[in-house]
Amino acid sequence: MALLTVNNVGVRFGGVVALDDLSFEVQQGTICALIGPNGAGKTTLFNVLSRLYRADTGSVDFDGHDLLSVPAHRIAHLGLARTFQNVALFPALTVLENVCTGAQAIGELGFTRAMLRIGAARDERAVRQRALDLLERLDLAQLAHRPVGGLPFGTLKRIEFARALAAEPKLLMLDEPANGLTHNEVDELGATIRSIRDQFGLTMLLVEHHMAMVMAISDHIVVLDFGRKIAEGPPEAIRNDPVVIEAYLGAPA
Repeated sequence: MALLTVNNVGVRFGGVVALDDLSFEVQQGTICALIGPNGAGKTTLFNVLSRLYRADTGSVDFDGHDLLSVPAHRIAHLGLARTFQNVALFPALTVLENVCTGAQAIGELGFTRAMLRIGAARDERAVRQRALDLLERLDLAQLAHRPVGGLPFGTLKRIEFARALAAEPKLLMLDEPANGLTHNEVDELGATIRSIRDQFGLTMLLVEHHMAMVMAISDHIVVLDFGRKIAEGPPEAIRNDPVVIEAYLGAPA
């Protein structure tokens, strides 16, 4: 069953077509990767789904809701969360406090209260306990009370995952999560993503340039080029698609 259905979505910036009649589905419980060259429209689509950009044409159905009619500040309540290419944590706060801020997206704890820990003691304790549980499940519990500043980049990525999971999403959108990681860290990240999907029963939409990881962890891949979908299917089919090889993966020598 499709959790997310993108139907004929088009986005233009002046005379530039960023997305051109794009349609695809993300099935519940799967990892769907969105790949393509720089400028293909991947981040534009993420920004449409996050309600940062307005689509000129088309529709998006998310879990039975018309996503394009929902204000940006309400999408987390529907069960949609996102990470970004650049880690955006609060370096002066502890790992635990950073994860707690994720709960404010669904209104469990206001941002100021999450930062300053003021009032609503029972709600705060529940949020902190959930955050601790998430850190435990992501093998970060030993860092709970350490400031985020100075921690390794790969660790910061996992902390960002924990913060996104604090919002209890149904769909987690990952925007180039392997960006800036070493080869070993990329391998660990791939295993972490699969583990998170399995542990939390999530659906994931992934934008990533690291093709080895994409092929290893994805159930379904959608390929964009100049804003248009040129192929979609399971990893093995995409790996051997001559149109994809020419447009993105590189023609064989």
